Amino acid sequence: MVDFIFLGPSKTASTWIYEAIRPHPGLFVPVGKDIYFFDKYYDKGADWYAGFFRDAQPGMLCGELSHDYFFNPLAIQRIHACNPAVKLICCLRNPFDRAYSSYLHLVRVGMFAGSFGDALEKFPFIVDEGKYYTNLRQVFSLFDRDSILILDFDELEASPARFARRIFNFLGVDEEFVPEVLHQKVNPARDARSVILARMAKRTALLLRHLGCSNFLGRLKHNRFVNWLVYRPVADAARKPQASVMYPVHLVSLYRAELDGLSQLMQADYSKWRSPTNRRST
Repeated sequence: MVDFIFLGPSKTASTWIYEAIRPHPGLFVPVGKDIYFFDKYYDKGADWYAGFFRDAQPGMLCGELSHDYFFNPLAIQRIHACNPAVKLICCLRNPFDRAYSSYLHLVRVGMFAGSFGDALEKFPFIVDEGKYYTNLRQVFSLFDRDSILILDFDELEASPARFARRIFNFLGVDEEFVPEVLHQKVNPARDARSVILARMAKRTALLLRHLGCSNFLGRLKHNRFVNWLVYRPVADAARKPQASVMYPVHLVSLYRAELDGLSQLMQADYSKWRSPTNRRST
């Protein structure tokens, strides 16, 4: 019922990947990007999940993208039980930058107003998503390595075309297909026009997903008027990283240990991510 899944984590170009996959003639993904079946809505059953793929044409490979699966061992086990041969896609990014980006997202959409340190305590998932070694070790314990594609966020920034070809080649479809997203800015930073309105939008989104209306929610997210109503673009100056941001000592130690383990697990060198790329750490 599902041939491939993007596991996550968040803030690692999942929206870009979705927009690259969506127009490919050999691939099908639901209009709603985040279904969260294997973690939040597993009790709704296989028929509910299969309904998201009913519009796929014969011969198409069906897949979904839900970045919360990455740090949820139970979700990984359920995916394996559903289809042990499923192809898995994961994109990794400097864990410090990823954590701070996740924090900025919460602030900009009006879901949090505190400091970065406070956010790390209030939202444990920010830290958990950066435990690359811990989370991938769980995935590798169940799935064959040949069925897992590990992408590098830095490669997307360096060559979007090569990044897309790697995905298409891995899925076994035409890798020469050129999606329009190669030349577009996807999911740019945004601020909430109104904190109250942004919170209402978030709660509405959660309700729609719970009711099984993820595809309708996906259409709303692609609606330009809805996006204009709730959010405004962030000025270029506001996007620049703040040099004064400080990373807690325990987070630095944790992520560096995770990167050491990841290097051994992947037999590759991930030491380039031992420090934030544009911010200071303690």
